[in-house]
Amino acid sequence: MEAIIDGKDLNIAQLNRPMCAAATVITEQMSETRQYKLVTRRSRTPPWVRRKQESINGIRKELSALVEIKRYNRRHRT
Repeated sequence: MEAIIDGKDLNIAQLNRPMCAAATVITEQMSETRQYKLVTRRSRTPPWVRRKQESINGIRKELSALVEIKRYNRRHRT
């Protein structure tokens, strides 16, 4: 900045341009070096939906076991 401004008689508007440019460059460099991550919540299903799904899966598992038992009994009776 000193090299740009040094020895020149600048008014406020002319001085503002290099200052804004320098501020923009510094801000961009600082934002690139920081490793900030946005804290976002993962889209998870609500707990009640998960409980219902687990219940349904358990019932399906039991039903599947009963169907297999029934098939096994049919094979050995004939």
